[in-house]
Amino acid sequence: QGGSKAGKAGTEQEKETEKEEDLDFYQVLGLTFEASDEEIRKQYHSIVRTLHPDRRRPGGTGGNALERFHQVQSAWRVLSDPTRRLLYDLRNFGESSMSASGAAGAEAEAKLLSMQRDQAERDVRNMEDQLQKVLRREKAVRGILVRQALYGDLRLRPESLEDGLAGTRTLEASDLVGPVLEVTKPLQSFVEQHTIVLQGGPSSSKADLPGFYNPSPLNLGAAHSLYVLYEFRGQLHEVIVGDRETLSVPRRAHALVQGKAPRGPFSPANVALLVAAKLARLSRLASQGHPSSEQTSSGRGVHRLKAVKASEAEALHQSVSAHLICRLLPPRGRQPRDPGEVTKGEFCFVSLAAGAALVAAVHWARKG
Repeated sequence: QGGSKAGKAGTEQEKETEKEEDLDFYQVLGLTFEASDEEIRKQYHSIVRTLHPDRRRPGGTGGNALERFHQVQSAWRVLSDPTRRLLYDLRNFGESSMSASGAAGAEAEAKLLSMQRDQAERDVRNMEDQLQKVLRREKAVRGILVRQALYGDLRLRPESLEDGLAGTRTLEASDLVGPVLEVTKPLQSFVEQHTIVLQGGPSSSKADLPGFYNPSPLNLGAAHSLYVLYEFRGQLHEVIVGDRETLSVPRRAHALVQGKAPRGPFSPANVALLVAAKLARLSRLASQGHPSSEQTSSGRGVHRLKAVKASEAEALHQSVSAHLICRLLPPRGRQPRDPGEVTKGEFCFVSLAAGAALVAAVHWARKG
């Protein structure tokens, strides 16, 4: 029952997230697309004064007013922040409302990335004191020391796929498709009581963490991941999690075998890429009329095995059928055609015995 309630709650949360994404925040606040920051601020305060729960009359339409209040809050949270507003504009309208000309395309994306990068750098500067305290504390007790943390598109470049799967060397940031962010400092500052826990969820993203940002904000299909190489109790550990997955360290399962080099940022998505590349290579060879040794050997083996299995199955089926017909059917003549055949009396006796056994079994089942 608890699981069903949790599932229901998760479904409702996803629905609320979808509703919020479908809203036109400019319409929610009754503003035009080109509204200035001052106009947004005045309109928000004007609306929120009438919708605040403390201002509502008892017995009024509380449900509708509360929903409207949350919509206004969501619109204000996005439109009052320059970075969030620019990202919202580009994703929903393809241009920016933050300038008279309306920046679009590569220009707008470059502006958005610059704003995000500046904000992340400010976050890192602001957490510098906290970072130094955490480092001193963790070094004193041999706790969590983050050696490397990468966030972004961690798929491997085609030329690095084979090395990544074989694990012959430690993968580097230059092996990745990217774009990728170095987030070692902000992640280290998140250590509390010798642990790091970054909660995941259907509407969460690590891009919202201080010191992080989305390195490809307009690529909605990008699957971002977080790779962490850290030291705990003097032993190296590494882990990779998806953007919406929970990160929890330290964990014994993350520990590397003593003397073994780290694998590096090898995302599970690379396995699918490697399989696709191999299938494409085999398809090219087949289309050129030059099947590879893998195709030839595996193809011959599969066809041979199918032929053997088919012949064995057919022979077995024929033998069983002949035996049943021969042993159970009464002879056509007055004398059996074969010593193995049964007489009419034997056939009737076996049939009656089987029927009696069936009736007794049914009666016993009903009685039980």
